[in-house]
Amino acid sequence: MKKIILIIALSFPSFIFCQTPIIDLLDDDGSAIPNAYYKDVNNLLDPFVGTYIYSDITTNTSFKVVLVKKTLQFNGRYYEDVIIGEYQYIENGVEKVSTIDELNQNYSNYNKYNIVGNILINNNNFRYWRCFDCISNEIRLMLTINDDLSQRFAYLILRRATDLAGQEIIKIKIVNISHSFSDNPNLSLDFVLPFTELTLIKQ
Repeated sequence: MKKIILIIALSFPSFIFCQTPIIDLLDDDGSAIPNAYYKDVNNLLDPFVGTYIYSDITTNTSFKVVLVKKTLQFNGRYYEDVIIGEYQYIENGVEKVSTIDELNQNYSNYNKYNIVGNILINNNNFRYWRCFDCISNEIRLMLTINDDLSQRFAYLILRRATDLAGQEIIKIKIVNISHSFSDNPNLSLDFVLPFTELTLIKQ
């Protein structure tokens, strides 16, 4: 029994060491310090977690986004807390793409999820989406979203709000769409996901 305790005692400091220093996500300057832990110290990611749906009944179009928080994820260089997620897009009654089932996958590399990231924005003049009605230091979130059909990436920016009925919503905008990363010449290069500003209701 003493040997077991000794092994645990010797292992514990090295486990802590491999996750230091601990850096608040809000203080992340992009330096990517090896073995650091970029931690959501004040749980600013938590309010974005959930299932959200945009629905337009006149065109039978909907966009569903499911977001989950994962903590202490190692990317091969450092540890971080991240939001991962998947989506379903239906246009004119036809399902264009759905990756929702991938949330059941426990990928060792969290970047395999089609939505991933943790960039907290507290700048109302952020160049990809200026927010003229945001309050001072309001927290928004920027993730990366992968269009599974065209294999093109973009930024997904989210702003939390409450509608007139008191219901939680997120306003989203997809920006900065990349070129395709696919080598398949038969794969459509058109970005399928909606890249207009949308309001999604929390379910």
